[in-house]
Amino acid sequence: MSTKESRELYLLERFLPQLFEGNSYSLSQPAPPLPDALIQVNGRKIGIEMTALILNEQAREREANQDAILTEAQRLFEEQFRLPLQVTVDFVEAVNWRNIDRKSVAALVADAVGTCVLEVKEMPQYLAQFDVRIDTFIHSHIQHISVFYLDTLTQPCWSPITTFWVPEAPVEKIQEIINRKNKNVSGYLSGCDEVWLLLLETGSPSSYFDHYEKLQEATFESDFSRTLIGRISKGELVTLQTKRVL
Repeated sequence: MSTKESRELYLLERFLPQLFEGNSYSLSQPAPPLPDALIQVNGRKIGIEMTALILNEQAREREANQDAILTEAQRLFEEQFRLPLQVTVDFVEAVNWRNIDRKSVAALVADAVGTCVLEVKEMPQYLAQFDVRIDTFIHSHIQHISVFYLDTLTQPCWSPITTFWVPEAPVEKIQEIINRKNKNVSGYLSGCDEVWLLLLETGSPSSYFDHYEKLQEATFESDFSRTLIGRISKGELVTLQTKRVL
C-alpha cells in the first residue's frame, strides 16, 4: 500500500465512528472503478471516495520532499516493529530541502521512534494507548517528533508538520476538486448503493485554511449523496451544502 493510501485509510478510520454513529460496519478496499473504500452497514453498501484537500501548491512541493523522508523512515521502522503508529515530525523551515540527505535523516527518525517504542510498549499503562513527544531529537531540520498509538487503529500514518501561514478558504478551489470527482460518480455507483465524497484536511500545511465559515455558507455542485470535509486538526466532520449537477 502506498503512503498516500495508508494515510487516507488511517484518517478515514478516525472518522468512521462519527459517520455511522455507533452502528456496526465493515470496511473493504475495492478495485477501480469503485471508490477508495466500501462500507457495509445496515444491509447497505456505501462507497467513500477520498481525496486530500490541497490548497497551497508551494507548500505541497515542500511536503513532497518531507514525505520522502518519512516514507523511508516508516519503512525502516516497520522492518523491526509491526505497530501501526501515528508519527508526526515537526520540520524546521529550510533554505533548500532538495539537497538534504534524506536517507540519513530518515534513519535518524526511524531510530528515534524505535527507541521510543521500546521504552514504553512493555509498560502496562501503555498497552492500549500511548502519546509521546520526543523533544531531545537533535537535527537541524527537525524540532520534535510526536508518536501516538491506539490499539483500535490498524493503519499507520507518518506525517510532516511545519510552521506556516494559513490561507483563506477558497470556495472555487474546493468546487474544482469536487468537479474532478463528479466525473467518476457513475463508475463509483457500479458496486454500491450510494457514494460519498470525503475531502481530507490532512493536517499538513498545504491542507490548512482559515475563515472556514465561508464554506458552510456556500452551496456546491456535487453528484455525491454526501460531500464532507474531514478536519483532522479539529477531529470533526463537516457536511457541505450541495445541489446536483444538471
